[in-house]
Amino acid sequence: MNKTLIFFCISCCLLIFSIIVICTGPVITGVVSSTWKDQNCQRYSDQRKYADDKNPVTGNLKDEYLKHLKKGQHLCERQKAMYGLEYASLVSDLFFGVLCSLLSLLHYFGIGKYCEKVTGIIGLACGVIGFILTLIYIIYSGYIFTHDGPGKNYDFSVPSSTPISHFNDGGIIKLDKDRVVAEWDGSKYKCLYYKEDDEDSFYAKYSDLGKKQYNYHKDFELADPNSEYQKCKISVLAGTGVSFPSYLISACKNPITNKSPNCNKVYYSGNDDEDEISYKYQYDKWVTSIIFGCFIIALNLGLAIFGFLLFSQTEGSSGHVTVQ
Repeated sequence: MNKTLIFFCISCCLLIFSIIVICTGPVITGVVSSTWKDQNCQRYSDQRKYADDKNPVTGNLKDEYLKHLKKGQHLCERQKAMYGLEYASLVSDLFFGVLCSLLSLLHYFGIGKYCEKVTGIIGLACGVIGFILTLIYIIYSGYIFTHDGPGKNYDFSVPSSTPISHFNDGGIIKLDKDRVVAEWDGSKYKCLYYKEDDEDSFYAKYSDLGKKQYNYHKDFELADPNSEYQKCKISVLAGTGVSFPSYLISACKNPITNKSPNCNKVYYSGNDDEDEISYKYQYDKWVTSIIFGCFIIALNLGLAIFGFLLFSQTEGSSGHVTVQ
């Protein structure tokens, strides 16, 4: 097949897939917070130096606080990096797709054949740049998708005790497929996902949000009033002023040993928007952007390869018959 035609097809696919990812990217479409770009990561470094030099806290609390700030800086840096990379990579891929498709289309119809090698150089450069930018972006996007979750936030305030929490009320409590948060083990109610030394284990990650327990599902919304789910749900503690995450974490640290009648499992229905489909919608968009982003990486590689072939081909071997 004519190299110019293949180059044109790759460029068109790159253009189309770039538009798809622009329409589904978590940053551009608002799945993640717009405040990511405004974060000041240097502040974490300065606060760590201050805590290390001035000793506002001492002992184990100091070590915990320094680790807390270091993790906060890393989170801030990867969020800002992903925010910038999404715009940089997708805008570049879109521009490269338009440029290379127009140039290759002109050459295919015999216009500007004399500068076909220049187009090859352009394609090679665009492919390499696009490949690097998109690859780094997808790595950041995939890492945050599978390792971080909503509500994760490392505060700067000096703590008074350990452990130091890095989740606010925006965190989504992790549940099993039946919205179970704890179950009776014979002597106490044991939280399914709570680990004392790993706060992240208690909260859902972005990659969990497509599951039915975090979205509307008729099994929960239309559950029988006499079902275990309805009778054994954790209720709002009216007038206590205690938020659900704080209450549940406290209950996990100090497990309840008095078994409620007929409640072998404890269910939770306090995650925001759980009876809507917003989390599923956000999840689908993010997954779509990652999948098509991987296709874009491959297309950029193809663009670079066929750009090189166009550049290196000898005169008269472009797929057209040369009359002697």
